[in-house]
Amino acid sequence: MTVTPPRTFEGISAVTADQHGNIYVIHRPAQGDPIVVLDSNGQFIRSWGKGLFITPHGIRIDPAGHVWTVDAHTSMVYKFTPEGKKLLEISVGDIPDKTKEFYCNARVIEYDAGGRKIREWGKHGTGPGEFNTVHSIAMGPQEHLYIADRENVRLQGFDDRGKYLGEWKYGGQFYAVAFGPAGEFYAATHPQGVSLDNEFNVVKIDLASGKLLGKFEVRSHALAVLPDGTLLPATRGSQLVHLVPRHRH
Repeated sequence: MTVTPPRTFEGISAVTADQHGNIYVIHRPAQGDPIVVLDSNGQFIRSWGKGLFITPHGIRIDPAGHVWTVDAHTSMVYKFTPEGKKLLEISVGDIPDKTKEFYCNARVIEYDAGGRKIREWGKHGTGPGEFNTVHSIAMGPQEHLYIADRENVRLQGFDDRGKYLGEWKYGGQFYAVAFGPAGEFYAATHPQGVSLDNEFNVVKIDLASGKLLGKFEVRSHALAVLPDGTLLPATRGSQLVHLVPRHRH
């Protein structure tokens, strides 16, 4: 996508879009705002967030249009209006080692819309319900949760109360997981031990059979799927990418 006026992105960490087609990018600039909003044609609308983040990491938009972001270093979650007014902040807390650049907690925490903690589950390990770098989470059909357990090289599934349902392995790390408008499952995968510059794929998988249905060869640190099925991978570089899956008839 061409951005107008021209703008340089640095380390795009996540991308999403609102119901109007506006695109929200969170990146890691040395200077300037980490949150940038563009219209569907790439025209710059607004930006904000300078000085608020140490390691900008994730961005999502809720059904009401509010913008939610995560800082990987401070473990702070922020809620904004689409215009950038901060409405809420959640300090995740219980950081195991504050001297590390990334804290890499091994747990899933549920909050209500007002920021009140409801429950949490998980700990470091390799067993069911244990994690080694929880990197992405998505809610699928039946409100089941799917967790990218990255360094354990697997996907884990849970119900909405944290009951373990099973795991899936596809020969590589899961970086990001997302569901399409009709329940299609997509994941960003990468072979463990291989340079991050090589062998990244965004794949479509039938979770029932484990069958690989298709793939794009593109790096994706995070992944969003729009209502029309367009995929927005976060390349961790400067390039904004749209992927349009082929639909079989």
